Amino acid sequence: DIKYYPDYDTDYEDATCLPGKMNGRPSFDSMAECCIGAYPAQTSGACFAGMDSPPTVAPTTEADKKWFKDPESNDFTTGTCINDGPVPSGYVAYGTNAECCAGEYSTQITGACFAGMANAPSAAPSSVDDIKYYPDYDTDYE
Repeated sequence: DIKYYPDYDTDYEDATCLPGKMNGRPSFDSMAECCIGAYPAQTSGACFAGMDSPPTVAPTTEADKKWFKDPESNDFTTGTCINDGPVPSGYVAYGTNAECCAGEYSTQITGACFAGMANAPSAAPSSVDDIKYYPDYDTDYE
């Protein structure tokens, strides 16, 4: 098994871990363990950046997640959109659940996609009869 040791000969902010063993230096089972153990206060991220598959700088945020048609939704009338994983190949990615529902289920008469949203819109827009008019007393009459 490959072991890793800290490169104490390099400036702390630029240092990484090296494969192998060196007498007098701690030994770690993985490069990630070495970076965490040997360079816990390193702000440059140089040690992790030196890995073959470095971790991302920051975790994925909710804003980064994309919405797409649920691959499990085989019935158009009950279909919904999800954002709980990578967008499958060949699927369209949307920024919001509403955009996905409008793009994928614009002719869905059941409204299942929109109804499945956390803050679902109303089933129908207000009718013209519901509109009320009132005078604007703050504007000068000309």
